[in-house]
Amino acid sequence: MRVVPKHRRLIVGSRIFKVYEYKQPFIPTTSNDNQILCALFSDIRFELYISGANTVMVWNARNGKPVRVFKNCFESDITCMALDKDHRKLILGSSRGEIKVFDVLSGVWIRPYLEGHA
Repeated sequence: MRVVPKHRRLIVGSRIFKVYEYKQPFIPTTSNDNQILCALFSDIRFELYISGANTVMVWNARNGKPVRVFKNCFESDITCMALDKDHRKLILGSSRGEIKVFDVLSGVWIRPYLEGHA
């Protein structure tokens, strides 16, 4: 997925590429015009997790409506995302090497900091 704000287009692809045009900018409370850095799909919760800059937007895959937003997760960009085996925890990684774990339903930051191993 890629947002092209200058031309107001959303490009989505897998085996087939589709281009969607929008007339108005996105609503800032549920989305933004930042480049999509990661996208993740939960087949258990049937939700899409899309990161742009330091924010994760969660969308219902059935009706296309926003569910929740994780704002300002890091001071830097989110570069990777993963879900635990039960899809209850969202694990985020930043471009600075930081890792944070969030509860998917409440959005609560579960662990303050995970330290790396030497």
